[in-house]
Amino acid sequence: MKARTHGAIRMMALAAVGYSALATAAAQTTLATGPSATTAATDPQEAPPAEPQAVPDTASSSDGEIVVTARLRRESLLNVPVAVSVLSEQAIAKYNATDLTKIGELTPTVIVSNYRTIGGGSIAIRGISSPPTQVGYEQPVSVAIDGIQSSSGRVATLGFFDIQQVEVLKGPQALFFGKNSPAGVISITTAGPTDRFEVGGRVGYEFVADEVTTEGHVSGPITDTIGGRVAVRYRDAKGWLYNNAQPAANPFFPASLPASTGGLPGPPGRRVGDDELMGRVTLEFKPDNRFSASAKLFGLVAHDQGGGSFSQNIGPCSDGKPRSFGVVDPFGDCRADNQTSFSNIVPAIANRIPALNGDNRSRGVNTAWIGSLVMKYDADKFNLSSLTGRIYNRYRSVSGLTHTVDNALTTYENTSYRAFSQELRLLTKLEGPLNFLVGAYYGDTRDDLYNDTNFRADISYNPANNRIETYEKVAWLKGQTYSAFGQATWLVLPKVELAAGARYTSETKRTRNQNLYGVNSALGRFNTATTVFPGSTDATPGILAGRFKDDNISPEATLSYHPVANSTIYVAYKTGFKSGGFGITSPIQTVTTLSDIDFNSETARGFEAGAKGELFDRRLRLSSSLFAYDFRNLQVTTYDASTIRFQISNAGAVRQRGGELEATFDASRMLRLHGAIAYVHNRFRGYTGQCYGYTIPAAQALTAAAPPGCSFVTGVNGARQLTAAGTPVLQQVLDGRAPARSPDLSGNAGFELTVPAGSNLEAGITGDAFYSSSYYASDSFAPASRQPDFWRLNASARIGSPDGRWGMSLIGRNLTNKYYLLFAGDRTGGTSVPLTQGEQRGVVARGREVLLQASFRY
Repeated sequence: MKARTHGAIRMMALAAVGYSALATAAAQTTLATGPSATTAATDPQEAPPAEPQAVPDTASSSDGEIVVTARLRRESLLNVPVAVSVLSEQAIAKYNATDLTKIGELTPTVIVSNYRTIGGGSIAIRGISSPPTQVGYEQPVSVAIDGIQSSSGRVATLGFFDIQQVEVLKGPQALFFGKNSPAGVISITTAGPTDRFEVGGRVGYEFVADEVTTEGHVSGPITDTIGGRVAVRYRDAKGWLYNNAQPAANPFFPASLPASTGGLPGPPGRRVGDDELMGRVTLEFKPDNRFSASAKLFGLVAHDQGGGSFSQNIGPCSDGKPRSFGVVDPFGDCRADNQTSFSNIVPAIANRIPALNGDNRSRGVNTAWIGSLVMKYDADKFNLSSLTGRIYNRYRSVSGLTHTVDNALTTYENTSYRAFSQELRLLTKLEGPLNFLVGAYYGDTRDDLYNDTNFRADISYNPANNRIETYEKVAWLKGQTYSAFGQATWLVLPKVELAAGARYTSETKRTRNQNLYGVNSALGRFNTATTVFPGSTDATPGILAGRFKDDNISPEATLSYHPVANSTIYVAYKTGFKSGGFGITSPIQTVTTLSDIDFNSETARGFEAGAKGELFDRRLRLSSSLFAYDFRNLQVTTYDASTIRFQISNAGAVRQRGGELEATFDASRMLRLHGAIAYVHNRFRGYTGQCYGYTIPAAQALTAAAPPGCSFVTGVNGARQLTAAGTPVLQQVLDGRAPARSPDLSGNAGFELTVPAGSNLEAGITGDAFYSSSYYASDSFAPASRQPDFWRLNASARIGSPDGRWGMSLIGRNLTNKYYLLFAGDRTGGTSVPLTQGEQRGVVARGREVLLQASFRY
């Protein structure tokens, strides 16, 4: 391992030396910044200023240079010693990137899945992610919205609009963004008030999903010192997924109840549609050039057809049809596509879930709001900033989760996430070579979960109290975080800067889980009213409680060199931290222990080296990085579909080695070319996990062969270890394999052509190709979840005024119509055929989109 690490470091050093020579040879040239931006010329022999400045109010400086906030201060994209990709307002509009999934599609190594139910979604950068299957899991990618951070996967369910800029920071970012950012940060800056009165809007129609979107904003000064902005967006989609379910007899219904109340009533609609209404109000107060305050309030209300509606069965199926507990679904299929099969809720079940009031529609409602208050004071020698944030996200849903027409697993869930945060920062502006950034952070979070689950009505019906219910669970998880951080920057030489700092974090979490009801028939293991759970901090029967505490120090050091203006070569040592805690989604059973739901903190440390700059008379922009990180105790979860039980654990380690290159080239005044490529080699070390769903009958426990990739757990005498039911225990030795959602190679390439089309008119076309090598979408590495390598193609054509006052666009996304997997897992009811691989459920990327859009701004 040491030899490999030293080899990677030598590669970084060679890259830095090579770029330095190239930059020195090109010392008389500079180039414009990324898409839709320009850079003012500077003296090529003068190093960039090291004077720290306040975090900017806008994403671009007065000369058009792209400004980033990767180190919580105003810095040029080319001068910041961090691997960061930037999406401008124009790029976001051009690609119709209106949610995190679409934003992720534009940047290599970023994969975002909107799972909707349970944890909300999964966010990966450079192949490091956490599954969305647990409330209580935090993602290793933090999402900062106007400076207010969230690591909850529920942020992946939100739509975004009226965005000024998106920054994707890659690799550990603990010093400036705190815990839960060992893989990176997605920083979203929404548009603020304008200096003059402005009104704008956009209307679009997407043909494939029959989707209508409309948004508008009003912005400008209210008084001499107060500015305001109001923006609203509404979207309604009939749906790109088609539901083939039809009314049918219910194979899983108690014979003692009237058959008329137990039939499968058919789908909520022929298509799986959804809608959302979003709004944002912004007020800015600037009484002078020293003090400013910005308050933003974002709200969202969205409706869909339930938590399970946007997942689908992906097989494998022995005869092309999915099975639920051995019963064939005649309306379903077994591949990633635009077809699914699920029914509304069986009336007899809906009548027995009090929260539904007899309404048996499969449905979901998401409500969210995010409030922020950012205050800044700019003195002669320092900048002082205060960031206060509140986040609320609640999802209520009822749907079937077997992804088959019978809805043999029906769940009503009511989950909510609340967070409050307060951060203070002080940034000095001293005249000497030394400057400092210090700060303190406090965070308070709470997850609440209510879950009413019916697992096969035929065996969950309790005639004594007329309930059709397997278990009714209530749980909460509370967290408190205290953090202090600081960095010193030393201008060692006019062109050399050394920055070093650390963040201290103290984290405490508490949880309480209880089954309010558990069936006491064939599934008696859910009747936990008298169970005393091993390890619980509350000895009360029926209560599973726990407390987690951890402290962490995350140091970081960066040495950067600016050989010429608008160029940077850097080498950095970085660390990261993702807090441990508890997963509260897991159904508690009589055999559950505290160790079944807790997990340890995840850490990262390693080196990164990069080079960025401009060449060839400011026509070519390059940004490259090489990195070598080691992640320890990677938090992993798999699902045992046969026992309805999540397996939560920590992997031993993940060794990450890789490199990235981004380039933009202005071939002419009208033609711009761009491309990016990333190679990320992630491999497990010291990790043996659960096998994917696979059933071996007790009669064949000692003779059956293990499924591909798995092996039997054996005792000291080599005999196969058996469960209480007499079936063998399977495992996977995952050493040397890449984690889920971690392609080795990804990249994109494209062009943007803009040409005059008459007086005060211009036309433009774009084309982009995106590539990803293969990866497994499931954390259990089921063969059916392997996503082969694929290409996507985007293109657009537009015509409008050069100043952006109006425009018409035709935007095509995923024109190759590739349905690829974003997430997958073992499917409940899918392990009913012995000696065959269990069927998988999957979140599938949306297929082809063709959008006609009109916009104006005055």
